[in-house]
Amino acid sequence: MKAIPAATVHRMDRPHPCDVCFQSRFCLPIALPQDELGRMRDIMHNTMRIPKGERLFETGQPMDKVFSVHAGSFKSVVTSPDGRQQIVGFHVPGEMMGLEGFSTRVYMTDVVALEDSEACEIDVRALESSARELPTLQHQIHCLIGNRLARAQQDQFVLGSMQADERLARFLLDLSERYKARGLSPDEFVLRMSREEIGSYLGLKLETVSRLMSRFHQAGLIHVAQRQVKITDREGLAELLVPSER
Repeated sequence: MKAIPAATVHRMDRPHPCDVCFQSRFCLPIALPQDELGRMRDIMHNTMRIPKGERLFETGQPMDKVFSVHAGSFKSVVTSPDGRQQIVGFHVPGEMMGLEGFSTRVYMTDVVALEDSEACEIDVRALESSARELPTLQHQIHCLIGNRLARAQQDQFVLGSMQADERLARFLLDLSERYKARGLSPDEFVLRMSREEIGSYLGLKLETVSRLMSRFHQAGLIHVAQRQVKITDREGLAELLVPSER
């Protein structure tokens, strides 16, 4: 198992990362009044650079920090006692990682960089101390945890109730909406995860994901060139999720 890379520390005489981050509207600073933004200097100290394939943290480690994706993307992986692994989430800029460990104070998943990425390191003790004094920050934390729970429930529904083509269509549309919310193109983007990783997340075999990608391409729903995806018929893709249309 590879060691976690050392953090790259931002000097405090330079602009604080939160001051220049266009993802702050998805993260913790959105909860702070303008005159309290200085609190982020106590809560968030470093921005860590994580090479592709390296772990940011791993299951069972004591949780004293949570992280926000500053740039790049990550995956969350759970491992069963017999060594089987499943991807349970992908994380794009502005999204928090490690929140599942708040109750047990240990990390519940391995989080691995899908590409050369950056993550903001947030001190849990400082975060909780500030949240006790700032109800808006406490509310934001609750919202983030609640959203994570809601996504986990939706994913469970997908795995238990949806057919293979529905799962992949939902995955592409969901990723599209997440990019759109961040001011990125919702119609054309690069899949940073492999087809095998998509299959692990959706509970599908690699061959099934590849076959469905080709089928969607041939049907004119998407255009695929290696990992570059362009959604060419959004309504047609969405119709796959409507039972009456099946």
